[in-house]
Amino acid sequence: MAIKDRDKRGRVDYRPQGTEKNPEFDDIDRKIIRALVADARLSFRDLGERIHLSPNATAERVRRLQEIKVISGFHAKVDRARLGAPLDAYIDIRLRSETSASSFEIWAVKISGVMTFAIVTGEFDCRVRVACKDQADLLRLVEELRAGGAIQGTNTTVICREVEVRSTVY
Repeated sequence: MAIKDRDKRGRVDYRPQGTEKNPEFDDIDRKIIRALVADARLSFRDLGERIHLSPNATAERVRRLQEIKVISGFHAKVDRARLGAPLDAYIDIRLRSETSASSFEIWAVKISGVMTFAIVTGEFDCRVRVACKDQADLLRLVEELRAGGAIQGTNTTVICREVEVRSTVY
């Protein structure tokens, strides 16, 4: 990995070397995607200035990227600590042999505090990312997951710090 530079907030921009590019998109599309990943609130005018296109041409390209599902939404990054849930953790889950990951997913994503759910390969079947207000809340969440009877075992890892990495896949 090579360190390219720091963004306006001082975060390091890590970019892997030799990333394959999708020939279906041109460099302008890639610039649009990178700019929107960095700041999804850019107006078409401001985005157009960054990529050297008119606001109308920029809007057409963004709409096309949305139509073909390359861009599937625009999201706000929320500081969960300021909302009272400063403890983030991963819970790796090994399911009982008679339980399918898909059926467990339907149940697990309804539990308060579950942020993401992934079906994974390896020693565990699923990985759940959770946000909790404290250790007691984390324990409550783990116990609630286990209460369904579908789990053979869990492994919980508290996230101490997370680095946001920007990929050049696009």
